[in-house]
Amino acid sequence: MNLTTNILAAASEDSGIFHITFDWPIFFSQLFGFAVIIFIIVKYIAPPVGRLMAKAQNNIQKQIDDNEAAATRLVEAKRAYDNAVSDAQAELEHIREDARIDAERIVAKMREFADAEVARVRSQGRDQIAQMRTQLIRDLKADLIDTVLDSTEEKVRYEIGSTHVAADSIDKFLEDLEAMANAEPPIRRRAQPWAL
Repeated sequence: MNLTTNILAAASEDSGIFHITFDWPIFFSQLFGFAVIIFIIVKYIAPPVGRLMAKAQNNIQKQIDDNEAAATRLVEAKRAYDNAVSDAQAELEHIREDARIDAERIVAKMREFADAEVARVRSQGRDQIAQMRTQLIRDLKADLIDTVLDSTEEKVRYEIGSTHVAADSIDKFLEDLEAMANAEPPIRRRAQPWAL
């Protein structure tokens, strides 16, 4: 502390409080040194630093532009996605509607086919029933005729087997023959005019 007090006391004795002197050769040499430093900075340091700064600014600007383009693409992609989703929903509704219409058409065709098949089966069944009925009627008629003929034959044999019926039959046959002999047949009468 003593040293500092001595220096301050010596400075204040010379010219009062902080006496500043101006020395021109030192000023010019310092000014020349400052100019050389500025020249070196401007000539050799500033251009690379400027290029680096320009490159950094360009990179930053490019990143900003890329970010803006990415944001724009993101917005467009979101819009395209929303449009695609709405188109997909519309297409899904369209497909559902087409599927419903196709299903209704298929059901209608299946009903028509089933109705036609039922009608065909009914028709075949009716035809078969009619054929079976016709065959049954034929069989019944044949059986009835056979039964009637058998019964008639049996009765005729029984009747012919009795003597008075046989005599009556013979008498009746002879009478019929005699009546036929006395009567002129119609074929003869027609043939006579041609015979002339």
